[in-house]
Amino acid sequence: MILNLWIPRVLARTLVLMLAACVLCIGAARAQQLPLRYFTQQDGLGNLSVMALAQDRSGYLWLGTENGLFRYNGARFERYGRDHGLLQTGITGLLAQGDQLWVGTSEGLYRLAGERLVPQQYQGKHLSIWPGQMIAQGRDGALLFASAQRLYRIADKPGGTAIEPYFSEQQIKAEPKLGKITSVSVDGGGLWLGCGGSLCRVAGAGVTVWGEAAGVPSDDWWAILAAADGTLWSRSEHRLIALAPGAARFADRALPGDMMRKASQLSALGTDGAQAVFTNIDTGLARWRDGRWEQFGPRNGLQSAGGVTATLVDRDGGLWLGTRGRGLVQWRGYGQWENWSSAQGLQDDVILSFARDGQGRMHVGSRSGPALLEQGALRPISAHANHQWADQAVDRSGQVWAGTYPGLLFRHDPKTGAEVQVAKLPPILHLRMDRDGALWIGTGNGVYLLEHPELGGQPRLAPGSAALGDLTDESINSSCQGANGDLWFISEHLLLQYDGRRWQRHKLLDADGTDSFSTIACAADGTFWIGSAGTGLWRAKAGKGGMELQLAAPLPGLSLMALHTDRRGWLWMGTDAGIVVRNGGQSRHLDQDDGLVWADVNGRGFYEDADGSMWIATSNGVSHILHPERLFPLPAVDAVLENVLRGGRRIGLRDGASLQWSDEALNFSLASLTYQHRSGLRFRYRLEGLEQGWTQSASPDIRYASLAPGQYRLRFGVTDVETGATPAVREIGFTITPPWWRTTAFYVLCALALAGAVVAFHRYRIRALTRRTARMEKLVRELVSERTRELEKSQDALRLRAMQDGLTKAWNRAAMMEYLEQEVLRSGELRRPFLVVLLDLDHFKRINDTYGHLAGDCVLREVVARLGGAVRSSDLVGRYGGEEFLLLLPELDQARGTAQLERLRRVIEAAPVPIDGGQAIDVTASFGVKEFDPATPLAPLELIGQADAALYRAKAQGRNRVVFDGGEA
Repeated sequence: MILNLWIPRVLARTLVLMLAACVLCIGAARAQQLPLRYFTQQDGLGNLSVMALAQDRSGYLWLGTENGLFRYNGARFERYGRDHGLLQTGITGLLAQGDQLWVGTSEGLYRLAGERLVPQQYQGKHLSIWPGQMIAQGRDGALLFASAQRLYRIADKPGGTAIEPYFSEQQIKAEPKLGKITSVSVDGGGLWLGCGGSLCRVAGAGVTVWGEAAGVPSDDWWAILAAADGTLWSRSEHRLIALAPGAARFADRALPGDMMRKASQLSALGTDGAQAVFTNIDTGLARWRDGRWEQFGPRNGLQSAGGVTATLVDRDGGLWLGTRGRGLVQWRGYGQWENWSSAQGLQDDVILSFARDGQGRMHVGSRSGPALLEQGALRPISAHANHQWADQAVDRSGQVWAGTYPGLLFRHDPKTGAEVQVAKLPPILHLRMDRDGALWIGTGNGVYLLEHPELGGQPRLAPGSAALGDLTDESINSSCQGANGDLWFISEHLLLQYDGRRWQRHKLLDADGTDSFSTIACAADGTFWIGSAGTGLWRAKAGKGGMELQLAAPLPGLSLMALHTDRRGWLWMGTDAGIVVRNGGQSRHLDQDDGLVWADVNGRGFYEDADGSMWIATSNGVSHILHPERLFPLPAVDAVLENVLRGGRRIGLRDGASLQWSDEALNFSLASLTYQHRSGLRFRYRLEGLEQGWTQSASPDIRYASLAPGQYRLRFGVTDVETGATPAVREIGFTITPPWWRTTAFYVLCALALAGAVVAFHRYRIRALTRRTARMEKLVRELVSERTRELEKSQDALRLRAMQDGLTKAWNRAAMMEYLEQEVLRSGELRRPFLVVLLDLDHFKRINDTYGHLAGDCVLREVVARLGGAVRSSDLVGRYGGEEFLLLLPELDQARGTAQLERLRRVIEAAPVPIDGGQAIDVTASFGVKEFDPATPLAPLELIGQADAALYRAKAQGRNRVVFDGGEA
């Protein structure tokens, strides 16, 4: 009976362990948030089913889709279709071979020549290329491709290219599997082929068939890949096998859990050039690395619709994924970044702190408590979900100490998992474990100390800190320990120094005395960095005369949130728009374009792990930079001249070329074939022969309209304004030849014509003298007429000056009364309403009494300017007297005019009016409005009187409002 009970328990335990092993085998990647960017129609990619990917020698990315071939230069996509020679736009395969690009479709094979796709034929017929791994480059440089299950070879020969079968009919007869090719791959020793349900090895003159006896099940093997470690991989629709170096038999490498169950037109294999191998699975993508599978799918942010159909690692190490239905996907920062968010198990996306305990587990502190990160998997600690895990530190015994904003101090024992509340202090903002193992606690009310945290005890106010005076309002936000052992603590306005014996207090102020500081990092040379959310990065040094501060980097537009100096001496700056890393000579800005989970750095900001990797806290998750040493040197950037257009037509412009003059514009398109962090790229160019200075622009397009004949040289390049990187300048020269009317022959013809003109002039000289008198008479009449017009204009100007207010340049009272009378007559005839508005500035007398009449004049002029910019072209604004203004709004009644009047009121109060001395005055106005009703017309003075009554009601109701005659708007 005992044995019968024991056996099921053992089996159950075994099954649980096996299930756990499977989860560990593929579960680590599930806990990551991938930094992906999707390219769709909004980016210019016209078709979202990407079937093939390639990168040519120049650096262009090529995408084969179900509806055309696309070229991507980092900024835009360009489509190649029927206009470029494709008879069938469904692309099935791509191969970049040196300077050539080969394109496969279900209709035939093409080679890109310039901007044309040239079809390749065998015996006058097209050779179709079906989806899969059907194209490869042979060891001798020839192209190998499979068509209709036969293998062909294409090579350059005198007079063009030649296509020939790779295997003779005799070879196929001897080994029939060679007539059923499903894939082709080339390595250093020969060919691997998917052949007749098996794999065939072609080396030298021999063919070896690997079948079921060698671990190759009978299947159609659509993809073959030789990995960097020498392992050979092969994939069918539902199977995956691998042959280790030196092995005599393939091993099954299928993913646990039947991940390749769904039918797929493409069974893809890819590699990152290192040790990882990719393949598509039902939920997205799988990666084999370090002897285990990692799975990436919707939980990681990868949406692949009909599946991942192609992978490509570009020349900079970036990973690209082609999907069937979701376009092109860029895995930003591949191999360098790991990210986690609440989608992967964090209790909160707002991250505050990190600490790695003595058992190697990473503790991630968030706004909703901590979570443990172990082997890529997150486990939140729900017992502390109500606590904000502000900062953490690890003592010498490996225990993790955590402080919360409400002031709770916790200790976590990684061996037992026990969590103990040690103390209740003022709000805890910062923890630091110094080199002697003492725990320093920065709070909202000074600094506390626990000298031997591994032995327990209670923290107490730091000895001697009482000599610093009252620190009640000083929140200790950050600290660092200098090379000499001194501890530095920073608050908004103070820097506290402790040298082991006594405390010193240093006042921190910027040039205006208004800045506040939040973070500090000690440098190896004894100086330290101080961060401000307002002015940027400061370099500080303790001198004999006190603290010496120097603004090191203004960081315009960025708010500096966190600082850290790593073991290399690099300075890490966390801002509200990404992170900036300085290695002493260069700076690099990193944000979501590089792989950062979120650009807003938060809390502690940085945590340097034991292996040198860097953890980053943001307000939307965790980022982990695996290899900071790879951040430098900076990635190379360069510019290329992509194409030249004239009148919308592409021209092949080469250095030293000559172009006929034309009045059509000459357009140059530049490109920078880099795909990492392009936000800082700016194109620089100068056309010598036309321009003296350089132009810098984010746009890669340059346009010159109707260049004059002459010699020109376009010099161009690209610079990264965030890093300062500026590579060599490229250039291309050309000459614009003159038009026919500026040639020598034309000038000779002009000379002859001039001589004839002289003769004709002499012949008609007498007649000209006769006409001269008539012209003089006409000229006199014109001069008299012109003087008359000038006099009339002068009179009009005088009349206009008489109708304008001298101070505000608005219409004066007399002019407005005249316009009001005209509007009453016009609106009465047309039976249309209009609004009469009396506007009075609130408390204007107080402005004059407080700031003087000159300030009052400034206010009047500014109000008129604001009204003039906000009214319609048909509206009239005039000064009625003092601080009162009269407005006429034609074609408006109360229902339609309320919103306009309210907008005018908001325009006046929108911003304070600046006056001399750097001061500004808040100004509001009250509006009294009377609607002219053509059914019961009133005289102008009656309209003004009722508008004035409404104005008084507006004043009585509290000012700064619009009141219509009979009610409030």
